Amino acid sequence: MAIAGFNEDVRDAIQEIANVAVGEAGDKIARSFSTFVQIPIPSVHLIEAADIMMALTAIESGERITAVTQPFYGHGISGEALLLFTDASMAELSELMGYAGTKDDHHQVELVLEMASLLNGSCIRGICGQLEIDVLLKHPSLLAQHTSLSDIVSNQKFPWSHTLAIELNYHFEDYSITCDLVVLFHENSLKTLFNQVNFLIE
Repeated sequence: MAIAGFNEDVRDAIQEIANVAVGEAGDKIARSFSTFVQIPIPSVHLIEAADIMMALTAIESGERITAVTQPFYGHGISGEALLLFTDASMAELSELMGYAGTKDDHHQVELVLEMASLLNGSCIRGICGQLEIDVLLKHPSLLAQHTSLSDIVSNQKFPWSHTLAIELNYHFEDYSITCDLVVLFHENSLKTLFNQVNFLIE
């Protein structure tokens, strides 16, 4: 896909920027919950809305998940973060966060919203901060619970034809928790985003 201002150098730079941001987020999680966080290199995709499933690799298509979304805004920038946890991860997520059991659906949602506030905020501010873009985050909110990834995507009406997606997979040492964070930059943000990245690498 040919988009003005986007090339392999820009992709590599965005990947490195995201790598720094996700490292800072992992450090915050490690200090908050006294566990080591393993973070693979972020994946950067320039994709069409119809291909959003391609950017979500950590979650198996048939697994039931809980998903939250968190919009963000800045000068010339807008987007949203999607944080996904499998239902099978909930008991261990509760243990990681210091709670005794997951109790009920409401409690599970509270767990994911609390983790989203930490992970999403750290990553988005880390990325935009390196690009010298001030950003405002809205509160995370529940997108879906106990449903499949394909159902979530098929029910979404994306307000853009293509997007830049940064996928971040978190693995918590000694826990079998599947966590996928995807930061989506809206189509009208791409010119500003790529200009800022090109300015940094020139």
